[in-house]
Amino acid sequence: MERAERMVKAAIDAHPAFDGYRSSIKVYAKGSYANRTNVRADSDVDVVVENQHVTYFDYFPRSSAPSPDPNANPYTGRWDDPDDWREEVRLAMVRKFGGGDVDSSGEVAITIAEVTGSRPSADVVPSFDYRRYDSPDRRVAHVGSRVFKRSGGTVANYPDQQKANGIAKDQNTGGRYKKYVRALKNAENFLAAQGINKELPSYFMECLVWNVPNSHIALGGTLDQGFRNTLAYLFNNLLPAAYDYDDWVEPNDLKYLFYGDKWSREDGFKLVDATWELLGYE
Repeated sequence: MERAERMVKAAIDAHPAFDGYRSSIKVYAKGSYANRTNVRADSDVDVVVENQHVTYFDYFPRSSAPSPDPNANPYTGRWDDPDDWREEVRLAMVRKFGGGDVDSSGEVAITIAEVTGSRPSADVVPSFDYRRYDSPDRRVAHVGSRVFKRSGGTVANYPDQQKANGIAKDQNTGGRYKKYVRALKNAENFLAAQGINKELPSYFMECLVWNVPNSHIALGGTLDQGFRNTLAYLFNNLLPAAYDYDDWVEPNDLKYLFYGDKWSREDGFKLVDATWELLGYE
């Protein structure tokens, strides 16, 4: 995985279109590999190629945006078209890996094919520097990255916050948090392969365990007892009669978990229920 990350960076460093802009390009890993929550069955690596020559921003909530915004300064430089940035990142990957190993048909990522024994598959994510301001005066700012989807629309990611929060939660649970994320991911992979449960994004499992209080994760003398307590909390709080799941958030602590169409509370409940049965808990 480290080799795949280095090769993507080398591809960006060698691409002529980025001459004069290299100091404004940041290449880094994100997702389960970067956060040490990856499992063997999900061995791909997410690599962000972030254009920091351009900074996008929003206000949260949107109603707090000043009008007119005294800080607005429209960008008119080389990378004013997000599609152009994505295309140059794609061409950089083609120059490095060959057209046959590069798939740019995805909604967000450009996928580099796996080479057995050499590197895993890599999802290269072209993005831009991003700020979310939680106050009109911009005193409360969250630094992230903005991704433009091929079909339109954008996605805001906060990899630094996710990584820092995950490290803290793991430390506060005696190293159990990330173990339980990996355990739930392995269970989901098995259940999906057996046709028992539908396949879900691996990040969803990390999100579910993130919302379990530390006291429940750390409860129990053995890892098995703690994982059982973790599943029990998720089961009870994802029941159709439960009401507090609307406040659940992603590990970055900045995005609500069940706002959108990526997954649902029912997806989480069915996964936890099937995992409970798989492990023979009573």
